[in-house]
Amino acid sequence: MGTEATLEEAARRIAAADRVLLSTHVSPDGDGIGSGLGLALGLAALGKEAVLHMADPVPGYLGFLPGQERVRSGGANDESWDVLVTLDCGEWERLGEAPGDRALMGTVINLDHHRSNEHYGDLDVIDPAASATGLMAYHLLRELAAPVGAEAALCLYTAIATDTGFFRYSNTDVATFEAATELVRAGASPYAVHHALHENNPPSRLRMMGEGLRRLAFYAGDRIGMIALDSEAFAAADATAEDAEGLVDLPRSVASVEVAVLLRPTPEGTAFKVSLRSKKQVDVSQVAEQFGGGGHARAAGCRLDGPLDQARDRLVAAIQKELNRAG
Repeated sequence: MGTEATLEEAARRIAAADRVLLSTHVSPDGDGIGSGLGLALGLAALGKEAVLHMADPVPGYLGFLPGQERVRSGGANDESWDVLVTLDCGEWERLGEAPGDRALMGTVINLDHHRSNEHYGDLDVIDPAASATGLMAYHLLRELAAPVGAEAALCLYTAIATDTGFFRYSNTDVATFEAATELVRAGASPYAVHHALHENNPPSRLRMMGEGLRRLAFYAGDRIGMIALDSEAFAAADATAEDAEGLVDLPRSVASVEVAVLLRPTPEGTAFKVSLRSKKQVDVSQVAEQFGGGGHARAAGCRLDGPLDQARDRLVAAIQKELNRAG
């Protein structure tokens, strides 16, 4: 258990550092990578050495983000750093091997907005009210009086936009819009982000959507909508795991659905990655935590061992209990 800290305290520790390592969770997403790259660019503008080291590479759909010369992926860090800032990661283990030996880090700053965070840092800066870790990263740069140029602004805007469903989810608040406005003033282009993420799909992505819709099933009086993908679905679509990102929004769009679920195989093929989304009533982090996962009230995730039919049945039963509790 670390020490609860404020952004101001984290900024003081970073200000005193020369070398800052950044990292985020395995299977990194827009919030983790956008936060990491935005911070790396902002810290570099202050004259600090800053690197984003992750267990997995930047996914192709985020290849448009600048600053990727500062990214390292795969393998374990073997260098000493004054500070490690972990981003959007609720558990130390979810960083994978990227940080390497913790003894190489002077201070570990855990920057996150997940309520389920395990407080593993030397300084834990956890704000469940923040709509995105990218929002916290932006305010951290402001505490440091770091210049936020157009490239850093684009990364941070992407982090915030992707974690708020492009400002549509219930976590979007005034502070989110204020930060987005400031980032656009700094040079971030909302259209560039929208185009890269929503108007740039490969054909395999649409084929994967078709396979997902073919497998869409409803439970609990149509209050649960679930897409359960297996290896055959990916083979039929000639698609990759990246093509399945965001498919949970398909069942979420159905009027009667309160909880939307997406299951897809893990790389080793022996388990399933689960994405959970809800609208108003069910706290899906409570469901995810039952299976060793976590997240937010309206967006959470976990991992379940197969086979697929058993994983599906366990999820439906757990969600049904939460629906009954919600009334």
